[in-house]
This record gives sequence, structure tokens and C-alpha cells, in this order.
Amino acid sequence: MSPRRKVRATDLAGNKNDPNLLKYFVLFLIVGGFFIYYMIKWTGGEDFDRFANAKKYSEYYKEFFVETPIVYHVFGESKLVVRGTNLGFEFWDKEFRSKLVQSENEVNEMLKIEEWLNTPDINNKFVKQKVNLSSFPEIYDLIEEGKKQNGKTLYNIASGEISDFWERALKNYRIRSNALEAAKKRISYLYDDPLLSPIETEKKKKTLESLTKEKTKVVDSIESVAAKIRALKNEDVNRLLDKALSTPGSLAQADKQALLISILQIMEIYSKASISPDSSSIADFLKYTSVDNIELNGSDRSVFIRNVNTGIKLSFFKEALFLKKLKEKLPKENFNYLIFLGDRHGMWKLPSQFIRWTVSIDDPFAITDTVRGALKLLPEEGFFVMTRKNEEVIIEEMPEVTARIRENIKNYGEEKDKKNEYVAKLLKEYSPRQYVFDPANISISRKYDLPVDWRTGMPADRNMSALVINNDPVRARMYSYSLFISNSEEIKSFSDQYPDTAFAVLKMDGTVAVPEKWKETFLTREQVIELKREYDKKMKGVDPSSPEKK
Repeated sequence: MSPRRKVRATDLAGNKNDPNLLKYFVLFLIVGGFFIYYMIKWTGGEDFDRFANAKKYSEYYKEFFVETPIVYHVFGESKLVVRGTNLGFEFWDKEFRSKLVQSENEVNEMLKIEEWLNTPDINNKFVKQKVNLSSFPEIYDLIEEGKKQNGKTLYNIASGEISDFWERALKNYRIRSNALEAAKKRISYLYDDPLLSPIETEKKKKTLESLTKEKTKVVDSIESVAAKIRALKNEDVNRLLDKALSTPGSLAQADKQALLISILQIMEIYSKASISPDSSSIADFLKYTSVDNIELNGSDRSVFIRNVNTGIKLSFFKEALFLKKLKEKLPKENFNYLIFLGDRHGMWKLPSQFIRWTVSIDDPFAITDTVRGALKLLPEEGFFVMTRKNEEVIIEEMPEVTARIRENIKNYGEEKDKKNEYVAKLLKEYSPRQYVFDPANISISRKYDLPVDWRTGMPADRNMSALVINNDPVRARMYSYSLFISNSEEIKSFSDQYPDTAFAVLKMDGTVAVPEKWKETFLTREQVIELKREYDKKMKGVDPSSPEKK
């Protein structure tokens, strides 16, 4: 027994006949009795419901909106999230799905015109063919609006060739990334890797079973196939390959040969899909980004591009056009909704007494504790669009620079201080905004954030995001991109030009630009977090101050 317990026991023994102990015991029984009584009443009484407030709040909004957001997918991968009036299973599972498919098909048909518009004239290779858009008035109006924005905003309808350039680079980057990942995975199958999970082990088995064509090919030897892979000069792949071939394994010779052939095929795809953006090629496009090269004829609703190097990018507006088409099909009466398409576009229709939603300038769909601010959706209906840095990212390997860095670090040997000093110097020379330094593999790569600034053809570095609220999604898309590439003076000029447009621009330094007129509709990070807390409280029934039903 510890000294503390001995003393405590002695004290109790010395006071066992103390009359105060009886008083404390009686008081304990009384308090405990009241506590048990109220617990029974709270949990078991027929007329008492401790969740009444929470139920009242949730039932209120259940009548107004579906209980939980409904999620669909459009254009293959884009997530569409809806919070709307509960019109029942028949509407949401059948009618609404049908409206989505119909809107998607209509937009896909409209986007086919892009290729038509940008096809060279068969009789004159220096211009593009004249296209009559009388059957597609929305597209003609879009191009006409794009021309009107010239000089008023920084959006340029004639910069399609620059967009195409980066779209091809992104496509090739995805091909290369997927190929490289597949090649590295198959290299790990060449030996008995103890780190392979049961799922990966099963994948390995299925992969080996699928390599029937490769097993029938005749090659000189495993070494000759490996030599062809090494000749493609990817250092990471070659290093992994050397390790795999030098590690004993239980793989049969035929399976190992088939795997190597498949790896060679994948690496050939990788090597052919070049992504290196040639800045001189981009510069060649800049002089053709003039809207004067786009000629419109209102009488026959035709479009004529007078220079073969000028292009129009309609797919830039895919999501905006989709929301526009979808809204046309939604019920006009007794139906309210808040819809997010992907993480950049959305629309809403809400009675004024229910408007309490905000749209984050970091990510419209996610209100997190790291949000930098939000705009209130004050009008009863409209659209919001956000353009932001890192919509897509291309990482270009820099093998020559990487080789030089590795050699320099190797020369320092065990001198850790000099190594750290050298790495610190590298991080200054190769800014994290433009480059990715991997300290584990000692490699450096160039990072390209999309969308780019059409005026330079290179990634924009002025702002992180630009959120715009407007009654037209196509116009909002133009405005949002324009503000995204604008500096402070250009943002001010836009605000003066369009005083009735609500917007917020998140700058690279973390500050937010909001027009003076709309500052009352802007919520700071602290205000957004507080509103989130209040909402959570209401949902738990702590403060069920829901609006009075009309």
C-alpha cells in the first residue's frame, strides 16, 4: 500500500464515528434522487422529447429541401450535386435524370461546332471556312458576346489556338503519367516484392494471365528487351529495372519476358507523348489572337475567321452552357434549388426569406475552416462561376537539371551543412510556384498551372481564384477568367465598367479584392466559420431559430 493510501485510510478510520458523515450521506441521497427522477422524465416521459428542437429544425428544412444532397455525374466524370425541393422519387430518379441527359446531349451537339468553326477553307488555306449558325443561335450569341467583351474585359474569344496548345500538352501529360505509373507497377511484378498488398498480388496474377500476346513474341533474350527499355533513358525506370532484374524471384522465365515486353511497349508510348511546352511555339500564336480576325454577319448569323491561325474555343463554356440548358428544363413553380457542377460552376433559385447560402472563393462546394472568404447569394436566382489556379497541372521532368543537381549533392559527400546550404539555394533559384523539388529522389520538375494567361501563353501568377455571380453563366465565365488574370488596376477597371456584378478575387498574397458596393455581401473567414457553427447548433436543436413558414 502506498503512503498516500495509508494516510487516507488512517484519516477515515479516525473519523468513522463523525456525525458529519451522516449529513453528507443524506444530502447525497437527496441530490441523487432528484437527478434520477429528471433522467427518467427526460428519457421516458410520454410528453417529453429531448430531440424536439432538432426534429423541428430538420423537419422544417426537409419540407423545403431533400434531406441530403443528391449526387449525379455528367460528361463522364463531372459531379453534379443538388439540394432542391423534395418532389419525390419519381422526379429525382427519373425526370431529373432525363433532363440531365438531354442537356448533356444538347451541349455535346453544340460543341461539335467548334471543329466546324476552326476548319480551314478548302479553297483558301489561309482562312477558315464560313459557318452559318442560324440553327445554333446560342453559339452565335456567345461569340458575339465574346467580341463585345474585347476592350471591356481581359477575356479574348480569339485565343482558341493557345487553349488548344495547352489542351494537347495536358492530354500528352496524362498519357505519359499513366504510362509511367503502369511501367513502374509492372517492374515491381518482376520479383517477389514483400511490400505488395493482397490486392496488388491479385492484380499481378491477373496481369500475368493477360500477357498472352507478349508470351508468343520471339525475342533474343531478357537482356536485349531490358536494353531497349534502358535506351529510352528514363533514370527512375532504369534504376527500378536494375533493382528488379538483380533481385531473385520465383517468376517463370516466360512470364518475366512477357512482362518486360509489356513494359517496353508502355515506355514507347511514354517516350512518344512529348509534353515539353515550346515557348517559341506559344509566342507564334500570340500575334493572331485578335478579335478583328473574327467576322460576324448578323443577317445570316454566320461566323468567318479570316486567319487560319486564329481559333475559337467553345469547350471553354461547356459547364456554363450545360447549366443554361438545364435551367430551361427545371420546373418554374414551387421548385427551389442549389446546384453545384464540379467545383467551379453552379446555379440557384431560392425565395428571398431563405437566402442564407454563401459561395466560398476557395472552393464553392466546400466550406472548410481554411476558407478565405465567401459571397452571399443575395439575388433570388442566378449563376456563379469560379476560375482558379491549379484547375489542371502539368509537371514536366527536367532530366538535365536533375542530373546536375544529383552530381553536385554527391560531390558534397558527408558535408551536411554544405548540402543543406546548396538545397536552400536551389529552392530560391527554382521557386515552388513554378518548380517541384523532390528531396527524396533528388529531382526537379517544371510546373505549369492551368488556365494560362492568353496574353503571354504561360501560367497566370496574379491571383489564386476569381468568383463571379451573374444572371448569365456564359458571361460569368468570361468575367471570371478576365478577373483571374487581372492585376489590381485591371480589377478596379472591371468594377467601374460593371458596377452591378458581384465578384471576389483571391490574390496570391491571401488578400481578397471585393468592390466597395459588394463588401456587405462578402463574409470573412471568421464570419464563415461562425455561420457554420450556428448552422451546426441549429441542426442539433440548440438554437432552432428557423424562419417562420409562410
